[in-house]
Order: sequence, then structure tokens, then C-alpha cells
Amino acid sequence: MPDLQDQLNTAVQRLRRAGTDLQDIEVKAAGGGLPKSVTESVSAFANADGGLLILGLDEHDGFRPVPIDAGKLAADLAAACADQLEPPIRAEVDIALVDDQVVVVALISPLPVDQRPCYVKSKGIERGSFLRTHDGDRALTTYEVHILRSSQGQPADDQVVVSGAELTDLDAGLVDALVKRLRETRGPIFRDLTDEEALRLLRVVVGLPAGGLGVTLGGLLALGRFPQHFVPQLNVTFVAYPTTTGEPLADGTRFTDNQSIDGPIPVMVAECLAVLRRNMRRRSLVAGVGREDRWEYPEEAVRELVANALMHRDYHPLAHGTQVRVSLYPDRLEVASPGGLYGPIAPEDLLAEPVSSSRNQFLAKLLEDVVVPGTNRTVCENRGSGLVATASALRRAGLEPPALDVSVREFRAVVANHGLLDDDALAWLSTIDTAGLTDRQRLGLAFLRRQQTITNQQYRTLTGCDALTATRDLTTLAARGLVVKRRDRRWAVWHLATSTEPPGQMDLMFEEPSAPKRSDRRSDIRALLQQGPLRSQDLADALGLSRPGVLRWIQHMEAGGEVRPTEANRRSPHNRWELVAPT
Repeated sequence: MPDLQDQLNTAVQRLRRAGTDLQDIEVKAAGGGLPKSVTESVSAFANADGGLLILGLDEHDGFRPVPIDAGKLAADLAAACADQLEPPIRAEVDIALVDDQVVVVALISPLPVDQRPCYVKSKGIERGSFLRTHDGDRALTTYEVHILRSSQGQPADDQVVVSGAELTDLDAGLVDALVKRLRETRGPIFRDLTDEEALRLLRVVVGLPAGGLGVTLGGLLALGRFPQHFVPQLNVTFVAYPTTTGEPLADGTRFTDNQSIDGPIPVMVAECLAVLRRNMRRRSLVAGVGREDRWEYPEEAVRELVANALMHRDYHPLAHGTQVRVSLYPDRLEVASPGGLYGPIAPEDLLAEPVSSSRNQFLAKLLEDVVVPGTNRTVCENRGSGLVATASALRRAGLEPPALDVSVREFRAVVANHGLLDDDALAWLSTIDTAGLTDRQRLGLAFLRRQQTITNQQYRTLTGCDALTATRDLTTLAARGLVVKRRDRRWAVWHLATSTEPPGQMDLMFEEPSAPKRSDRRSDIRALLQQGPLRSQDLADALGLSRPGVLRWIQHMEAGGEVRPTEANRRSPHNRWELVAPT
């Protein structure tokens, strides 16, 4: 299998540079046979994004090969994947070469969402389900197991009757507006119903076995006067931080604004916008030959993100202590909700095209017709288009699409407040030959310069074009020598050509670093990092360099074992660079 051998070659290069196992690569010496922990690693890869398992390399000896019985090891590994895990994992297992010696390599594909979690049968689902961390495996928590299992069926947490809640706990104004809208837009189905009958039909209220009516959690959250009387933590918290790391200022100031936003969902959406408006700055956007002043974040985008978080968050009792969090930093806005991503949907698809998979199906249906106070718009469309609309609003404002950080237990959308075509980007574009390129392609190049990589789907989200146009645009950029295409395990990834921009952080996966050719700034970087971890942009500001310029030196220093990232995901807004203590 030459493709597996090629992946192994690249993996070994990355391992030797990093000096440790990586998020998507696990190595075991296996000199004495199949290690018992192999099934835990397979479970961890299957429950996330997949990965490469290599048997026959010694991590403590520079990832050099050790003597193994490769044939028996490969057979035992395949059998363990098939017999000791539930559901069985059909790994791609082969014998390959490292330094002219045999090793066993297995490619573990991610398990479909509706089949997770994969667990070690002898340990049981609660103790035998694992997830990949930066360089190892950890057991899933009870809540994380619940989240994965919830995608195997349709959760009904929004239909649980709230103990003690009655019809009088619903907001009469919201109920009247809802029923009026239904009678005007839904035809004869609702025209002749009483208010109570309409609420029953929408499952805002349900009949109780002992008689009377009970209010469902979805009904209370959408229409309640004060739902937090019954579920105190099902609200939104807003915090504005004075620093990009969330650390206090020297005078002890922890945040510049801090508010708990309560009420039903339509009220929380409106209040969150009002609070954010109070904390936002104006920024300049290049528009034609002039500039326009606009809010840092378009309200339409924020509204969609907050409504999406409240509608699709996990409402299981295990998550009742966790709020939707809106965090404003000097360089970004984050909206986070508990529960991860529900259903068989890939995160990369959410921004490219409307896709719908509702964890809370009755609540989502109800919010289609619940009007946000003071407006003539409803909370949501419930067409799977919320994040697509968010990306579109950001695109019109000159901002890049939100970064989606999806884990088992949380879904987070991060919006950077820098414009892609700011003065720095325009100055950079003027240094390369962009004659004959479209505005879409120039925007794609600016995105690549900042993010290092782009996929077809990201290009579509960024520019608003279709898949065929995206492929044609990227292929044209490649033909012009501006970008190059490399393929990872699932799809093609485009990078800036080295003649356009020196390799950035992501290129560490593919290319050996070249020797520094400019005035060496490594000693300056070391001096700054002795004060503590810093972002690449902080280093750039302190040294008077561009961020790509700093990343060139970071690349050399990381390859030499001098520095390392603080986050497994190098592009995470939380990532910092720190010195590696000498051994």
C-alpha cells in the first residue's frame, strides 16, 4: 500500500521534529508483542478524527525502529480491532518500512457519529470509551459518553415536563404574538384553535397523567416569563475581557463588562445584542476607493450565533449547570454552548451549505414562529442556514468566516475582528503579481496568508461561490504559481507557494525547515519568551516584524526543540509559544 507508506514517511518526520506523539499519531514500541493499551488508542482515534497507529518505533530513542515480529503483530492488531472493540473497527493495517526496518502501521478512520462511542468491550462503555488528547488517550467522562450516545437517536430533553411550571409561568405577550402569527401564516390548521389547543399542538404544554397541564422545557425556554426560576443556569453569560488571554490587567481588572442574561430565548437573544453593542468598537472597512466605519461584528452574524447556540445546545440534566457563553476579547468574539455537534454532520459542511440536524427538534420548530421582542423577525428559520447566514454577514463586513472549534462536550464559534483586506493585507498583495485575478482569488490569498491553509469548502464559505467555481479559482492560482495543493487524509488542502510566502506553522507537517537566511531573531524571541508564553502576533509586535516573519523563526526554533505550542491546535486563538526547558 504505497499510500500508507507515504503517510508513514511523513508521520515519522513530524514525530522526530516534535519529539513526542501527536494528536493524530500514536507510536508504541511493541517489542514484546501487542500492547494492551492499543485498543484504547484505537477507541480514541475512532471517536474523533481518526489517526495513524505505528507499532515498532521507540519514542524514547528518537523514534527509531525496534525488532518486532511484524507478521504476528499485524494479525494481532487487526484481530483486536475487530474483536475487542464495540462497534468493531476495520482498520487498514499493513507492514511498512522505517529506516529499512519493518514496522506495523494502521490507519484508523473516524467512526460515523451515529455509531459512537467506540469502546473497549472488557471495560464497558462508561470506562472503556477514550478520546485523543495532544499526545495520548484519556477516558471519556460520563457526560461525554452521553453526548456521543445522544447522536444515536433523537433526544427528547426539550419535551421534559418542568416540575412546578404552569400556564401562568408563560409570557402572555409572547404567547399572543405566537398564536397570532400562526393564525396568519399557517392557514386553517391554527385558525380555529383556542390558544391552549395551539400550545398543545406545538407541545409547549402537555397533559399530565394526574390531570391538568404541564409546561415542557422547550415551551418554557421559548415563551416563559422567567425560565431561570426553574432552571437557573440555562441562560447566557456575557464577559468582555481587557486582554486577549483573559488574564487580568496589572491593576487587577478582570473584565470590562460582565453580565448574566436571563429570560426566554427571544429576550436573551435581544439582550445579548444590546450588551454587545455597548462593548463594540467601530472599525474601518475598505470599500471601493474609500472607507466605511462599521461595527466590529455585524449584528446579523452575532444574532445567528447566539440563537444557534441556544437552540442547539444540550438540554440534558447533566448540562443544566452550564450556560451559553459569549466572550468578547480585544481580538475576537467567542460564542460557546455545551453539547458539541449533534448528528451526522461534519463541522466543515456547516459554513458551506445549509445542513440541518436538530438536537432539540420541538424547540427548533417552535422558535420558527417566536418573535424577538421589539422586532418583526423570529428567533430562527430552522432551515440549517444559520451558520451560512453568519458567514455571509461576515463576508459582507470584510471579515473571515467564523472558526468552529468542535469537541465532544462543546461547540464554539470564534470570530476574529480583523479584516482580511486590511492595510497590511493590501500592502502584501501589492508585492505579488495579482493581475488578472478576481476579487475572490485575492481574498483567498489574503486568507491563506493569515491561516496558512484553505480547503475548497473554506474557499466557498469565504467567497460565497459554488464548489465548481472554487475548484477553478484555486486551480488557476496554482497554475500561476501562487498556491500548491497537498492532500491530507480526507481532502485536498491548499497552501501558499513558498515563492509567495515562506512556510508557516502548518508546513511543519510537510517540509524540512531550511536554514535561516535573514538577520537571526531567535535570541530576541528567546528573551521575550523568558517572560512567559506569547502569541506569534505579540512577538511580531514586540520585534517590529510581520506575523509570517516571526513564524519563520518559530519554525526553525521548534524544529530545533527550543520552543513549542501550548495548544494541540496551532491555529487556536488560545495558542501561545513557550520555551522548552533544557533537559
